[in-house]
Amino acid sequence: MKKHHVQIIPATHEHIVRLLPHVRQADVDEFYAMSMQTPEQVLRHGLSVSTKAYAGIINDEVVTIFGVASGSLLTGLGVPWLVGTDLLEQHQKTFLRRCKPILKQMLGQYPTLMNYVDERNYIAKAWLHWLGFQIEEAKPAGLLQLPFHRFTLRAK
Repeated sequence: MKKHHVQIIPATHEHIVRLLPHVRQADVDEFYAMSMQTPEQVLRHGLSVSTKAYAGIINDEVVTIFGVASGSLLTGLGVPWLVGTDLLEQHQKTFLRRCKPILKQMLGQYPTLMNYVDERNYIAKAWLHWLGFQIEEAKPAGLLQLPFHRFTLRAK
């Protein structure tokens, strides 16, 4: 079994440039349905508003950029987000194992994490479930009013 070189490091604009040509179609569809934004707009905004943002790199390929932004300082709500590539799917177990400590850090900063995922984004929903998020029934949301699930994780 081939050993993969995995890094999770602070995300930069260079990582965005390297990721953009490879963004998963499910993510492109989700961004458009929610806000009619392109992956570049979503990533640049995510990087600018996040308290923490990371690039996931496997064998020198940027396979994901993810982070957490403040939803409310008063309630301690954090808004986690992730943009991935098809390569991320090929290495999901490798990546997910390394996500747990970062998720724990996010929960240390924000006792509640909450965001929305497109009902059509099956892989993202499977990851969220594996990471321990509660996934609610889908309801119309976003600019196109397509079905989205709210997902939440609270610190123990």
